[in-house]
Amino acid sequence: MKMKFEGFFLLAIISMLICAWSANAEGAKIQVPTVTPTGFRATAVSPTQVDLSWTAPTQNYGKIIVGYKIEQELGNGVYDIVVDNTESTITTYSMTGLKTGLAYTYRVSAIYQDDTSTDPSNPFTATPLSTSSPPPTTSLSSTGTNMKFDFVPSDGTTLTGVVISPSDYLELQYKKDPRSVILDAISTTGSINNNLDSLTKYQTDHQSQDSVPAPLIAKSVSPTQVDLSWLPPLVSYGQTLLGYKIELKNAPGDYQIIDDNTGNDTTKYAITGLIPGSTYTYRVSAVYPGTHSNPSNEATVATPLPAIVVVKPNQTNSSLPSNTLPSPTTTTPTYQTNNILLNFTAPDGTVLSGVVLSQNDYQQLVVIKDPRTILSDVGQTSNTINNDLAGLVRYQNLHAVQQSVSTTTIPNSSQTLPPVNQPPANPPPANNSSDSDTKLIEGIITSVVASGVVGIITWFVKTKVARKIAKEYNFTLDKFSTPGGTQIRIRNSGETIEDCVIICDKDVCVWTDTKLHKPRHVYEGSVSSAKILEEYENKNPIICIKSGKKILKKIRLDDMAHG
Repeated sequence: MKMKFEGFFLLAIISMLICAWSANAEGAKIQVPTVTPTGFRATAVSPTQVDLSWTAPTQNYGKIIVGYKIEQELGNGVYDIVVDNTESTITTYSMTGLKTGLAYTYRVSAIYQDDTSTDPSNPFTATPLSTSSPPPTTSLSSTGTNMKFDFVPSDGTTLTGVVISPSDYLELQYKKDPRSVILDAISTTGSINNNLDSLTKYQTDHQSQDSVPAPLIAKSVSPTQVDLSWLPPLVSYGQTLLGYKIELKNAPGDYQIIDDNTGNDTTKYAITGLIPGSTYTYRVSAVYPGTHSNPSNEATVATPLPAIVVVKPNQTNSSLPSNTLPSPTTTTPTYQTNNILLNFTAPDGTVLSGVVLSQNDYQQLVVIKDPRTILSDVGQTSNTINNDLAGLVRYQNLHAVQQSVSTTTIPNSSQTLPPVNQPPANPPPANNSSDSDTKLIEGIITSVVASGVVGIITWFVKTKVARKIAKEYNFTLDKFSTPGGTQIRIRNSGETIEDCVIICDKDVCVWTDTKLHKPRHVYEGSVSSAKILEEYENKNPIICIKSGKKILKKIRLDDMAHG
């Protein structure tokens, strides 16, 4: 009996050891690292929406994931990118504005900080139906992690630093407007400062027109580059979208065209060559044949200043051996470099050295300067501004290249003048009476008139009268019809038309972008449009282009080219 008990006891011990070994072997299975997003799923949650979810890769080779790329299958294994970068590490995404009853197949890839990406995940297909609805949400503990993000409704008025509960964040994906954008979503343990009801009400109160691109979002990606992004108009009234017009705001009501037509339906645009530490405001309009939409919201962005490394005096490296002398150190001042220092070479080769401009004047100068004018040795400086945009434009006009006319250079001077034996057209009257001088310069008092022909020519060139005589304009006019009436378009390929107005018989036309009839500068290379008044529709009024008080061109409306 004793032998049987001992045998049974030994058998029990052996069984327990075998079970323990099996459990250890099961727990010792190696977790295989993943190099692509896994567990990708697509779920139809409404008749027009599919929600995507996945698990992040676990093997990233030391790289940092900054977002995810989402692709949609067009057919036969061909995929099209629908989201370049979600710019978030959240592993969910909502595809909205889909067609009910149509099957959609998606896949996702991780994006790293060096702009490389993983291979795509498994594809998954979902079909939004009229009966599709969100899955039931599970109750989440109040001590769970909250969600922090920036919320941008369609009119672009951003709510920054929004913190809501995870359940509200999940439901917001279903209830937000298709043109509301969630930016920079991250998990946080911060306190909740908003909720689902207030966000949905906020987006209702801040909706844009369905016919404009919205919302426009501007983001600085470097000290010299800004990226713009927007969503296309919801309605186009049956017109074909040709592209988008990008504008920079110079002042209230004053916009400068950066690109009059991007020529495609891409809703992203990169602007480079900007000034570090500057603030820029942009807007965008949809371009259709012969017309364009109203502009989007204005998006303002500031480019950062380059990082300035400050080395403290007498700083030593503790890693150096005690018998090694540290290298001499210098202190880098941390001053603000807000102005621009450059050398300005006019078309005739005359150089202005050490010009200091404001950032705003420099940015406009790059766009409107003569193509033959050269800006060299451009850099940042804290020196005091010693010039402005208007002064450089006048200097450039004074030093334009005079073709087919020989020149004479005054010794010890960089100023080039016409030869003394060829006086300019319309020379000023002889200086034999103060009345004629006063009449010619219209109130500008001349203290000294140099004697001799060279002196007279020099004085004449420097007067405002001479500059206006020498200035040449080169522009074209055309008319085109829009649902709102007839518009006149002026394309300027010559010098800036200052204080320009378009007059229809005796009434001033209204500029279409600013809705104002005030005079404006029409810069070189720009395109501007004005709407004629309703009482002149179906008539043939005289169209007059004026610069200040000077009439540049008169033409009948019916004689004008069609745009």
